[in-house]
Amino acid sequence: MFRALSFRRIAVAAAGAALISMTAACGGSSTNDAICTEAAWSKSFADYTTAATASAGDLGKFNEAIAKLAADLKALADTADGDLATALTDLSTSFGSFKIDPSDPTAAAAAASTFGSKIQEATTKLAAACS
Repeated sequence: MFRALSFRRIAVAAAGAALISMTAACGGSSTNDAICTEAAWSKSFADYTTAATASAGDLGKFNEAIAKLAADLKALADTADGDLATALTDLSTSFGSFKIDPSDPTAAAAAASTFGSKIQEATTKLAAACS
């Protein structure tokens, strides 16, 4: 249980860091301005943070919260063009790849260790697309 809570904290912290990075970095002049300047993903991250926090003790619900965030980001990517669409898709894929299997703590630990770097790479691409 302790390890599951640690993974959940990692995911929530990464989501918060991603949101702050994206909100601070976006701006620019392209057809994607509305997506960048309105921080269209902030509701998705807020919903995810609420769901992930409420899922204490239920890894299934936590995995559902991450899957929904990934789907929301993918849907947003589908409305974007070019580098922004690619960056949002990468972010969606990164979140979508993070799942905790309580029956396989080794795999969960490996997923958590690479999750942070994947999210950082994806948010860097997103910041570049919105600058």
